[in-house]
Amino acid sequence: MPSPRSSERRYQRFEEFLQGFVKELNDISSEGGAVLVEGKRDVLALRGLGYSGTLFTVSILTASGAARKKLRDEVKVMVILTDLDSEGARLASRYVRFLTKEGIRPSLAQRRRLGAASKGAFLHVENLRRFVPEGPILPR
Repeated sequence: MPSPRSSERRYQRFEEFLQGFVKELNDISSEGGAVLVEGKRDVLALRGLGYSGTLFTVSILTASGAARKKLRDEVKVMVILTDLDSEGARLASRYVRFLTKEGIRPSLAQRRRLGAASKGAFLHVENLRRFVPEGPILPR
């Protein structure tokens, strides 16, 4: 069983990873990128962590003509941050194909890095908020 100190260090390393991760997402967004998540709670988690860029949910992206127009007009790269479970992997694969057909470059690199950094501690993007108990980790 890991010692409390070891768990505390792991938590601190993951929090530091999240700081850099959110900064990277914001940088990508400032260069014409956006992030795709599964639902509203995922949006709230990323906003709570300090992500200020463009976000799409899978339901809005496929159901809204206005969202698809905004996607084609404004987005060059879409970071796919679906959950890290098998359903999230299925959705990620589906949206890689969808985005490619729309002429948008999909990116799964951030999803893979998030999964590796979390080491299985969570599977759902909405749970990221639990790793930062005291407000956003980046200034807005």
